[in-house]
Amino acid sequence: MIDLEGIKRTFSAHYARSATHVVRSPGRVNLIGEHTDYSHLPVLPMAIDRATWLAVAPRDDGRVRARSQVKPGDADIARDALDAPVDAPWQRYLVGVLRELAGVAPGAGADLLIGGDLPTSGGLSSSSSLSVGLLRALDAAWEAGLDQRDLLRRAIVSERHVGVEGGGMDQTVITLASAGAALRIDFLPAAERAVPLPAGLEIVVAYSGSEAPKGGSAQRDYNERVVACRLAAAVIARALELDVKAAHDPEAAPLLGDVAFAAGGADALAHVADGLPERASAREVADRAGVALEPLVRLTTTSFPADDAVALRAAARHVTSEAARVDAAERALLAGELDVFGTLLDVSHHSLALDYKCSTAALDHLCTAMVSAGAFGARLTGAGFGGYALAAVPPQRVDDVIAASLRATDGPAFRVVASDGATVTSL
Repeated sequence: MIDLEGIKRTFSAHYARSATHVVRSPGRVNLIGEHTDYSHLPVLPMAIDRATWLAVAPRDDGRVRARSQVKPGDADIARDALDAPVDAPWQRYLVGVLRELAGVAPGAGADLLIGGDLPTSGGLSSSSSLSVGLLRALDAAWEAGLDQRDLLRRAIVSERHVGVEGGGMDQTVITLASAGAALRIDFLPAAERAVPLPAGLEIVVAYSGSEAPKGGSAQRDYNERVVACRLAAAVIARALELDVKAAHDPEAAPLLGDVAFAAGGADALAHVADGLPERASAREVADRAGVALEPLVRLTTTSFPADDAVALRAAARHVTSEAARVDAAERALLAGELDVFGTLLDVSHHSLALDYKCSTAALDHLCTAMVSAGAFGARLTGAGFGGYALAAVPPQRVDDVIAASLRATDGPAFRVVASDGATVTSL
């Protein structure tokens, strides 16, 4: 069992000294609101009772050493040589965090031990759990005193250094969640509120049998959808004759959330989405909408090809309808209308599969099996392309849904509980 005492003992055995702090950084399940956060539209995730655990002690030589019990490959990274190649993929997240801590506690280093019981096969946000945990651990060890919002901002940007242009949902819920509740996150204006989970609702997650890849073609597919949403925002703003600026960065392209805010809500965009071009390139959209090309294709570490056509209409249709489903799901949870909530999960999955095309045959089969076994509804959770699905389940059907999931994909499958966000314990 992974716990505070266990990670302390293992740290001492490996480094021959004691840790000064232990961090518990939970995973998350996104109940609904998939692929909406990077358009600054709402989401409804919860932190879970499986987590990444990190033990840390400071060094004074500017080196960060890390051993992971979860993934192979020990790290030994000099803070003044972050462009050096790393030995294992997980270490890219450590480098991303160190880039975001440049200038903080100059000359300080750290010894880190990373463990936990959070699956790393995609869908439960193991990467954001690691990034948030690393930032909290290093901030504590270096006595940097960074505030929670600053750490959250750095966590979001640190993962973009890995190459995926993600939004801020995962890091926000991992930082701010409270036990027993989902977290409604809005980005324009920025706000969060706890949404208590009603009696009679259990959440089961199950693995599809294929890992959700973090790089290669899946990384490009993810970034393609990010760009498609930007292009859709530009075309819709022009169609509605809105002069929209990006609220988060005046130099960036406005997002669908910016357009929705200017138009009075995401519902105002839904009727426009079906009139968008089926596919278009960033160059075509820039010419058509009369906007600058570079912000449309800019990514943190590279640029998206300006002449590659992307699926505008389907992307906008999914994202605007998914934002509306977040509102409906919150109302259903607060009213205890679990059949309604389950139906929203099913509709969300169909939209992700048919419009956003980020489901797989295995995820589709798994969701069908979970619903057939008595779940109120089921959907993929996370970016998709593999990984995990979730189901909303009556308490008396939890065992049946888990058994059906195991028959469908060989698992793992398990119940998760809404937990608190990341915590730091000083030793």
